[in-house]
Amino acid sequence: MLSAAVTHLIVTGWMGGTPYPTVGASGGIYGLLLAFGLYFPDRRVILLFPPIPMSARTFVFGFAALELFFGITGTAAGIAHFAHLGGMLGGWLLIQFRRGRFPFKS
Repeated sequence: MLSAAVTHLIVTGWMGGTPYPTVGASGGIYGLLLAFGLYFPDRRVILLFPPIPMSARTFVFGFAALELFFGITGTAAGIAHFAHLGGMLGGWLLIQFRRGRFPFKS
């Protein structure tokens, strides 16, 4: 997704690092993950390790919180955490466009 790449470049430059382009599909996957959580919020999912059942909404927002934490702290270097969050942002914008809601409401 274009939103993932743009978010990664903007945040990396803003945090004082050298912005470099990235290649990958993880931003799009995170956009799909967000769509699953928004369209099926009460669907039950079970983590693999440990086997904890939770709603899809909780799973998706937990994943987003982890990505934000890892991105801010730089815990897992070499991973474009803000690109993942940018993919979620792009997925949210596409869902809003499809529904005819903010920020695309006329």
